[in-house]
Amino acid sequence: MKDIEKLKDIFLSKDIDDEDYQENLDQINEWEKSLIENENLLGWQEHDITKQVLTQVRESYIEISLRLATQREIEEHERISLWAKQDAMLWLLSLASNEPKVLLEKIENDIRKALNP
Repeated sequence: MKDIEKLKDIFLSKDIDDEDYQENLDQINEWEKSLIENENLLGWQEHDITKQVLTQVRESYIEISLRLATQREIEEHERISLWAKQDAMLWLLSLASNEPKVLLEKIENDIRKALNP
């Protein structure tokens, strides 16, 4: 966040015209928001409880997949319920598979480029 403060000092100075000021402010706010969101996501992904939950989710997904593949006698309403559970598990796994480290590095590089043109 130290670089964000440098950006504000440089690109939001009093001698910048209103249009450029607003554009600079919007970009800085976008970077700041994205940094915070990705740092929070990274913290959540790396938390021990999250890792435990995701291990259970993966195991359950495999069990349900095998059940759907091998037990042809499953009733339609139960099959629909199992598919819904799989969808929910995939959603959780997709949250954990986002690459906040990569996004943070990209944002920080963009900030450095703005500071050192």
